[in-house]
Amino acid sequence: MPMTILDKRGTDIDSRFRSLLQKAVRRGNVELVYTTSALIQSLSFREKNWFRNRAAIITFEECWPLGAELLFNKKFHSKAAALIKVARSAKTRDATGLGFLAYRLFEGDRSVLDGTPDDRPIKIVADAIRRPDDFWHWLERSTSEEGRHPLISNAMRFRSAGRPRDRAVIQAAAYLAVSGDIPEIVTLEDEEKSFPYWVALDMHTPQGKRVLNDVARDLHVDLRQLEWTLFYFEGSRANGTTPSRWWDRNCACRFRSLGLPVEEAHLLWEPIRPQLIQALAEDSRRLHHDIYTWKLANREPIEMLKKQIDLYITHFETGQIDQLELF
Repeated sequence: MPMTILDKRGTDIDSRFRSLLQKAVRRGNVELVYTTSALIQSLSFREKNWFRNRAAIITFEECWPLGAELLFNKKFHSKAAALIKVARSAKTRDATGLGFLAYRLFEGDRSVLDGTPDDRPIKIVADAIRRPDDFWHWLERSTSEEGRHPLISNAMRFRSAGRPRDRAVIQAAAYLAVSGDIPEIVTLEDEEKSFPYWVALDMHTPQGKRVLNDVARDLHVDLRQLEWTLFYFEGSRANGTTPSRWWDRNCACRFRSLGLPVEEAHLLWEPIRPQLIQALAEDSRRLHHDIYTWKLANREPIEMLKKQIDLYITHFETGQIDQLELF
């Protein structure tokens, strides 16, 4: 990897490519997931260690039933394979919706409750966030190790991964798995489309933060509303989704908390969208240039990673993974 990318921009490389990775997974841009994963593989041990946890978190967030298939070994490609599976699957976000709602309740926002029986799971997961050890001990006691569903075992394995809200999603996935049926995974056809690199430059990157603040100030728009509509209409866009009542409820609650009726959100977003694209144009071109230049200079490692991932997935599906050492 050309050192100029790292040396000139310091830690910006982390946020740009970290954001790009998840957006590519969501939109099912498999080739971009291969390339971005290979780039991260070429970086420091710290980045590769981050990649392991992030692959698990993205799996639980974007398609929680695939949490049952997080079978990692010491090789980098076993983690990248999880992201390829998610990219090729219809997104199922009930764990994310329930986890986010529960985390808001944990923080004291009782507006997420509506007085229906559906409040109970939110309260249970919020209590799990307050008392995580008790929650995981309860799961251990409720099922024997031999009879425990792989998804629950994997949720327990990654219980400390990521930030508190990430961990709430993993707890929500474990609760959903133990309290009801796990939905079937819907596999989609690979369909490569041009990727809008500007969507990777959101509030999680320095470039996105700067532009969102400038646009909100210049247009006298609430910054939180702008950040949320960007995520809702673009950042969370997927190549396919399954019905997710918890995700829908979370989005409705978020709109309500911002004082923005969901049916009116497009009136805010549509006129601002082209201005954001224009304001991010230079940074978007730079990101595209960086990933494309790296790809041209590193075709061999990318192709090697592809072969390793494809072989790993094939072996997983036939139950022939050898020399497995779980973390």
